[in-house]
Amino acid sequence: MGIARQFWKLALLLWLIVLPAFGEVRSEVIVHQSRVLGTEKKFYLLYPEDYNAKQNYPVLYLLHGAGGGYRDWAQGSLKKALAKFAMFVVLPDGKNSWYVDSIDPTSQYETYLIAELIPYIDSHYPTLKDRKARAIAGLSMGGHGAVTLALKHPQLFASASSLSGILDIMRHPGEWDLDQHLGKLEENRKRWEDNCALAMIPKWRGESDVALFISCGLSDFALEENRAFHKVMQNFRIPHLYVEHPGSHSWDYWLGHVEEHLLFHNFIFSH
Repeated sequence: MGIARQFWKLALLLWLIVLPAFGEVRSEVIVHQSRVLGTEKKFYLLYPEDYNAKQNYPVLYLLHGAGGGYRDWAQGSLKKALAKFAMFVVLPDGKNSWYVDSIDPTSQYETYLIAELIPYIDSHYPTLKDRKARAIAGLSMGGHGAVTLALKHPQLFASASSLSGILDIMRHPGEWDLDQHLGKLEENRKRWEDNCALAMIPKWRGESDVALFISCGLSDFALEENRAFHKVMQNFRIPHLYVEHPGSHSWDYWLGHVEEHLLFHNFIFSH
């Protein structure tokens, strides 16, 4: 059954399935040397529930927001939620990079994540080394990163999801270090468009088989650009899951709804 025909089943699962919790999963901070960034990097690794080193597992890359760091997601409620799922979760350190290859040669974070971190994870841990077992998600800046990286590299990801994502960076020139990485919008429009989730949709048109889940709070400042993204996806008849909940651009919202995203990716992994 194709992904498009599975979404109605998934929507029901998100609301009706309640899985038992089994405590918290094992986790640790890993340090490695990045050739791409020319520096030592860290990431937080959460292990699958009932981890067995002789078994291979899917992987979810979970990205933090602007002003945050790789430890942001590593909170108790996420660890408890993960105890229901057999997957690795990698929390990369993206600084304020927007997960793009910057005009600053020392900030090539798209290349770092795609060409260095993913191969590092697959070579050091028992992962399922296949796009069907790899997903990416994030909040705010990380929601932008998750969607854009999946659309740019569909050969690597089966699914992507965003919580309160900044999905139309064209609305935000001069904010959150975007100019530092992409240059001034009026002088670098193509670079901005090539790294803007909303602007990528008309070119992508759902031609690759990437499952997308977008969620946003009703009091979130990013709500209108999330609705715009949803509308463009509808206009191009691209299957996706879109949900709005009460809430703002806050950890109460993100931690309160991250389990829905874990369930979404787990569903895609298993189908």
